[in-house]
Amino acid sequence: MKLEHVSVTPRVIARDDNSHIDQLLVAGPGHKAVEALRSVKHRINKDTTVCLMTDGLGVLEEVRARIFQGTDESSRPSFLLGHMSHRLAFNRRHDSVKELRYGKTQLTWVDSSGVAQEVEKTETRMNFVQALQAVEDLNSSLTPFDKWLHFKLPSVILDSVVEPVCVLLEMSYAGLLQNPAAQRMMHRLLTEIVSVVDNMPEVEGSAAIRDFIRGNRIRQHIYGRIMARRGASSSELARQIRNGLPTDVDYLNGFFIRRGHQLGLDLPTNVLMRDMVKAKHSLAVEKLNSYIPVEETSIPSHLSFRYRTMPKSSNTKVV
Repeated sequence: MKLEHVSVTPRVIARDDNSHIDQLLVAGPGHKAVEALRSVKHRINKDTTVCLMTDGLGVLEEVRARIFQGTDESSRPSFLLGHMSHRLAFNRRHDSVKELRYGKTQLTWVDSSGVAQEVEKTETRMNFVQALQAVEDLNSSLTPFDKWLHFKLPSVILDSVVEPVCVLLEMSYAGLLQNPAAQRMMHRLLTEIVSVVDNMPEVEGSAAIRDFIRGNRIRQHIYGRIMARRGASSSELARQIRNGLPTDVDYLNGFFIRRGHQLGLDLPTNVLMRDMVKAKHSLAVEKLNSYIPVEETSIPSHLSFRYRTMPKSSNTKVV
């Protein structure tokens, strides 16, 4: 594939660079988006289009609250939301990206309140979309918000339902298929999440969302993905916690909890999962920080001990 040998050598953003950014794409974990945008805030304005192609949901709301709170509406950048189903891997040895699985990229516009509206086909905004569409390997398209959410929901729900149960029970994907208690826990998580999505005003009347969450399609998708991953020894979330790395739980279960509260819905199982993930992460970080670094060094010969073998009947060692 063409993406396999594209150079992606990381570059440090120069904070003293004041040149204007017309088009900005922010990708990766949701928890890094605010930091990334804050580092270039002085270079973006109302003529900038920002595409958030990050993991999880609710990243845009946090970006607006933490970076653009109090900023005049007319001076804020325009935002796109993006999601891709491609599976990519970064090869550090060759500074390149390899495409492991071909997929699609979908984009959608949102207004200042976070609710999708009709696309304003201004030249600046459409230039960004056209630039992405020009990259054939991305297979990108511009869609209404409900279709974009339908495209992104499967991965978000999988990471909100399956991953935390694996972490809490310290269980592999294969173990979930043979554990009725784990399956009941996943069912409760999913039921709460479906109730939130079903009541979100921005997808009201969407046939695509309704058909996906109200039937068995979403459950079939979850168990299909579990089957596909059953050979893995542990989940991605478990690996992050084990290594003390930040997680995106606030943009997974945390997102549905926040939206549920706004809609007057309680999500006790999701609250439990979020808190347990954070607790296990804190313990892992504390454990990693408690390690005492040991430096291996050679011992001078005059300080080394010499042992003399004694008869088998004796337990004494002479130095």
